[in-house]
Amino acid sequence: MKKIILYGLLTLLPCSCAQAQWHFFGIIQDTDGYVNIRDTDKSVIDKLFDNHVFFDWDARTDEPDADWHNIEYGAETGITKCNDKNTKTGEIHKSRIRYLEDLPQLKKQSQSTDECLVYANDTLTVELRIRDFNPHGHKVVQGSQWLEIQSIDGVSDLWGVDNRMPRKEYASISIKHPEGTLNFPVEYFSHLYEPGDNILVSLGKGNAIFICTLNGDASYGYCAVWTVENYLVKSLFVLLGF
Repeated sequence: MKKIILYGLLTLLPCSCAQAQWHFFGIIQDTDGYVNIRDTDKSVIDKLFDNHVFFDWDARTDEPDADWHNIEYGAETGITKCNDKNTKTGEIHKSRIRYLEDLPQLKKQSQSTDECLVYANDTLTVELRIRDFNPHGHKVVQGSQWLEIQSIDGVSDLWGVDNRMPRKEYASISIKHPEGTLNFPVEYFSHLYEPGDNILVSLGKGNAIFICTLNGDASYGYCAVWTVENYLVKSLFVLLGF
């Protein structure tokens, strides 16, 4: 029920207000380096470690001051998409939450364009390159009615579109850092369509970098959060219907 209600609210928000949703993605803050995840009866059901991104559903309710917040999270490493039904939920005490928007951030640079978004500080430069979707460069399978898209390159899980031909896709994501350049593996940005320019790039522990993007068209909006740790891509968490 929370997803349905919040999903509807997001589609009504102007871009400037939609930026506020970054407040609801967080990581743990604890000197032990981990936090216990609890069930509603407060029994321990899991652990979250440093730099593991989660979504705080209770931060969006009418009772943000509740001590225990309901969170949703994916795998610590690799790719998790919420419609894979492989996310987990549980409760965490609000004192152990630090939101990504409260971390140090990279600033959007003046040389950014619609095709290349650049965020940087004195030592780091993050570039997200966007290109037109070229159906001739992909294997597109269309249905017999209304020419709806059934799959692209063998994948039917199409993010940001409603079974129609995408207009835009990521061309590349890279980070220039003191030790060289990290180019994201293709599987970490492929099949994420209609990338947007509502982006947050935050810095965490252990050279951690969090890249958060709000993508998709209106009611097909989704959020993608990449975690980079020690200049290696650690995870991608994609959430729909927030």
